[in-house]
Amino acid sequence: MLKSHIYSVGSELAKNAVLTRDILAEANFDDIDLVETSLGISEVRQAPINMQPSELAMPAAERAMAESGLQYHEIDAVIYCGIERDCPEPATAHIIASGLGLTPTICFDVANACHGFTSGLQVANSFIRSGDIRHVLVVTAELSSKVTRQVTAMFKSGELKQEDIKTHIGAMTVGDAAGAMVLGPTEDGSGIDQIRCGSVSRHHALCSYNHNDYGGLSFNMDMGRISAVTLKLVKDLIGPTYQGLNWKADDVDLFIPHQVGERPFMKSLEIVGIDKDKSIATYPKLGNLASATVPVCYDLMKKQGRLVPGSKMLMGTTGSGIVASFVGITL
Repeated sequence: MLKSHIYSVGSELAKNAVLTRDILAEANFDDIDLVETSLGISEVRQAPINMQPSELAMPAAERAMAESGLQYHEIDAVIYCGIERDCPEPATAHIIASGLGLTPTICFDVANACHGFTSGLQVANSFIRSGDIRHVLVVTAELSSKVTRQVTAMFKSGELKQEDIKTHIGAMTVGDAAGAMVLGPTEDGSGIDQIRCGSVSRHHALCSYNHNDYGGLSFNMDMGRISAVTLKLVKDLIGPTYQGLNWKADDVDLFIPHQVGERPFMKSLEIVGIDKDKSIATYPKLGNLASATVPVCYDLMKKQGRLVPGSKMLMGTTGSGIVASFVGITL
């Protein structure tokens, strides 16, 4: 049976490491350790303020291409999945393809908040399994520090008050990174076994941000309520996921969860029934990498020598909307 397989992965972290306590100090907060004590995030990465998503994405994509063993002309589709784009038009996927010298017949952006990369995998998986497309580059970049800087300035100026931290603390937890995967067909039993997704769109207002016509920022992230709704959706999905895969929790060798902080991380392990030593925790030093979480974690596991052929991997992704999914993979 034809399946899609992850041929390779690449990632790129923004170079500048910034302590979350320094971000809160800049915002004139009394409790500058709030992010570290409440979410376990002590540090994030920040790119230069004038960097474009495509600039951070291309090194990650180049690494994935080099590892894939494919020639550039063999890439049939490029899908970009980041929250931020270089511009509204054209699709950032075209800018990345052109910058790399790729000549795909299909090239477009997918947007789904932190879940964007998994949505890109869903599309790539469908393309490959249909037989219409052979090789797909799925790539993302997150420059969330742009929001961090704006929200910090709003607190510093007094536009936001310290009591507003409940709906704005999320802006102090995000970091900048990029990731890419090359997918293609396989018939050896390895590859993506299942992608199961669920959405609860009536909760879309719990997490949102937008730039208005005058350059201002509208931001809201009620992390407590978001976590409650998201974790319920995750609980609803895990049973059907295991049933569809014909797996039990003990069958899972590796687990990549979304990373927004210590409590959600530990709760997700509890829900899926997987020990911490089978997972990877990037949030303490990288923060919430949004859609770049999956490829960055996958790349780190690869560098640690943990991606053993034949192993069973489960990816758990969530995003505002609210959306959640599980991806079951045989490596």
